[in-house]
Amino acid sequence: MITDKFDAPKLDSDLYRDVIGHFASGVTIITTKHENEKFGITASAVTSLSLDPPMLIVCVNQQTGTCHAISKAKKFGVNILHDGQGEMAFKFSRPKTDKFKGTNYTFGKFNVPILNDALAHLECKVIKEVTGGTHSVFLAEVIYAGTKDKAPLTYYRGKFGYFQPYDNEKAYRTIRKRVLERDISAGESINVENLQEELSVPKQVIYYALAKLEAEQLLSQMEDGNYTVTPLNIELLNEALETRMVLEVAAIEKTVGNLSEDELKELRHRVESTIFKENESINPDQYIEANTALHDYTMALARNATLLDSYRRLTAEAVMSSALRVALEANNPTAYSELNRLSEDHVLLLGAYESGNKERAKQIIIQHAEEAKKLGKYLIGSAGGSI
Repeated sequence: MITDKFDAPKLDSDLYRDVIGHFASGVTIITTKHENEKFGITASAVTSLSLDPPMLIVCVNQQTGTCHAISKAKKFGVNILHDGQGEMAFKFSRPKTDKFKGTNYTFGKFNVPILNDALAHLECKVIKEVTGGTHSVFLAEVIYAGTKDKAPLTYYRGKFGYFQPYDNEKAYRTIRKRVLERDISAGESINVENLQEELSVPKQVIYYALAKLEAEQLLSQMEDGNYTVTPLNIELLNEALETRMVLEVAAIEKTVGNLSEDELKELRHRVESTIFKENESINPDQYIEANTALHDYTMALARNATLLDSYRRLTAEAVMSSALRVALEANNPTAYSELNRLSEDHVLLLGAYESGNKERAKQIIIQHAEEAKKLGKYLIGSAGGSI
């Protein structure tokens, strides 16, 4: 026989308190004003309810003056504390004390006390109040809000602490560098567990990086969900070099004829760093760094964040630099000869910048792209058709 009745022993309150204490949360101070009196209490039972309209839920003990004041005033502030405000949280948790004495606050747009140094604040009006056990549950619409750039205070198992965020971008940059430099070979499957252990981050951080690298076409996802390094072929490289050429021509429109003496001096220095004699031995890392710095600088001179960001996302050329490093380390004469021609283009480009000849600069950029394609075709061919 099926019944809706659910018979179970009552959960021990001490056990529940211990278990729920394992749920880490942020720390807030709920403030309000009623009949010219200020009220405030430390609370962690605050959660977002909806985004449109912006609403949240706040639970406040019915035995507190703050709860009664909110019920009557129908408005309150939520002050989210930063990791240096543990003492403030203790201060507002103590009953029957002048909590606002010595506290730096102002009255917000909704005329409720707002702590000036809080990580963030919200000013709310009560839409509905319901009872839940020993607490009143306020459903409120957020009317005003503001934030500051600080780290949050946390509450876990009866103690205040701080949030240690995992650096998603750092993990992404680390893995990306290994992929570009082919420390992880083309076609090789990514071992998530090894990366997780090596970088000391959760799996979701690794998957964040892998998904981002897939979007950049540096990785490919297989049917089983694993990722492999995408090989670079001549078609992908040519596409990247064509894109770079378009971006550099766009930069020339903004820069040639418009540079200061100091900027021309810096450009000259960067060009000279890429020049070498054909029979001269080259430090591969030094040359690649100098070449990248030169191209990056010509883009940065345009003072256009979109252009510069687009250039820096040209990953295919970065992979080619890895292959070039191998060729230079092997003292490959063809690689040396092609690089020598590219360095000559740099000198010609500098002359166009110094004379303010915009059309000549564009011609050199187009010529330079074709020379780079020849070098890329040779390097990829030497590697068996892909890198």
